[in-house]
Amino acid sequence: MSTTELKAVVDKATPEERLFLEHYLAHLRRSEDPRYAEELAERHRDMDAGQKVKWSEVKRIQ
Repeated sequence: MSTTELKAVVDKATPEERLFLEHYLAHLRRSEDPRYAEELAERHRDMDAGQKVKWSEVKRIQ
């Protein structure tokens, strides 16, 4: 698929689909970075150690 074809698909996408695509592309860029993998591993270790935030707490700061 060409860049022109990709642009046409994105132009027709809903705002929600564009947001998903934006986050997916960012994830792909980060997934190739070893520092990102280490950061995720560190966050998982923290969560396994009980350092978590409840959804109700996240909603309060929005």
